[in-house]
Amino acid sequence: MDGSKPDRQPSNRNPRRWRLIRRTVIVIVVLALLALAASHLFALITGNDTLRAPENGVATVLTPLQTGFSSIVDAVVDYLRTLKLRANIETAYNEIKLENEQLVYQAMLAEQLQYELDVYKDLYGEISINESMNPVMATVISRSGGNYFSVFTINKGTSDGVADFMAVTMDGALVGYTYNTKSTSANVRTIIDSDASISALISSTRDQGTVRGTLGVDGSAMCRMYYLPEDHLPRPGDTVVTSGVGMGFPKGIPIGTVRESTRGMEANKSYVVIEPIADFEHIEYVIVLRYQPVAEAITSQDVSEDLALVPLETARPIPTIQIGSDFFQLAPTPEPTESIPLETTGVDGTVITITPTPAGGTDSIEYNVPNATEENTNPYGYTLPPTASPTPTVPPLELTVEDDAD
Repeated sequence: MDGSKPDRQPSNRNPRRWRLIRRTVIVIVVLALLALAASHLFALITGNDTLRAPENGVATVLTPLQTGFSSIVDAVVDYLRTLKLRANIETAYNEIKLENEQLVYQAMLAEQLQYELDVYKDLYGEISINESMNPVMATVISRSGGNYFSVFTINKGTSDGVADFMAVTMDGALVGYTYNTKSTSANVRTIIDSDASISALISSTRDQGTVRGTLGVDGSAMCRMYYLPEDHLPRPGDTVVTSGVGMGFPKGIPIGTVRESTRGMEANKSYVVIEPIADFEHIEYVIVLRYQPVAEAITSQDVSEDLALVPLETARPIPTIQIGSDFFQLAPTPEPTESIPLETTGVDGTVITITPTPAGGTDSIEYNVPNATEENTNPYGYTLPPTASPTPTVPPLELTVEDDAD
């Protein structure tokens, strides 16, 4: 021996021996199974229960094992089936959820389209009714801060025929008027703005005034109407419309209804509260009335030559005198009238001409004697009295003068 340790290899590392043992076990198991199958076959053929003893023994040993294994397999199969079912359920849930989201989106889109369709339908109807006022639809693109649309901007301007101080309506009611108009946009000042001032009238009484914007006690959008006649008191519920005075507004656009009145108070606190018809919290689309009032041309009328202006006679003034504290009027002097001569013929052929004189005078009588000569102008032997010239006479005044008391 050289003192080195011998090589010790374990028996499990001998492949030949392990191969022999494995083959032997396999052969034994196969032979046992064949014997068991043969006995079972002979027992079925011969009907001898003695041959079933090995089968029963094997069944007795293997049945618990088989039951346990079957239980384990069933549990594993159920678990795997559950996992698969959960996966299918989750997949189906995700598909249903995605489909539901698509349906919700489509429903919202359909609702939005239906709302826009209703809005466009109303706008088209309003435009059709007011076609004579050259309306155009506009969209609100911006507005000032706050809960109400006090001042906002629309997407229409001078390129669309919009100018300053044109009426803006919504749902058939006045919203405001345009100002600061640009090429593609314009600002709108509503009737509830404190800087707005619009001429209006009450439709029932036709009383005219001025509408200005304000906020109510509860913070709601309101208007006030000033400069109404003091002897007329409007009734709650009366409709207020534009009067067509100033800014070129069309006449008769509804503004609001009378809510209450503070008449009878101080002059600077006397006004009528108007509740607007338009909804100033939800304004998306408006209509601009591009109405331009046209002044009618004055047509000249040919005056006929037969139509001459004849001045009327003016009454002559009657003189008045004052005596003491009393006033007296003098009798007017009669106007002289034209004398028309009257002619008559006497029995002997003498022509007598009588010329009347004005009141207060003596009639003039002229005799024309036929064949009278200058030497004998009075063949009848008497002389006619001279003709008196008319002289105006003034009737005497009966005046009584009272002595002033000392």
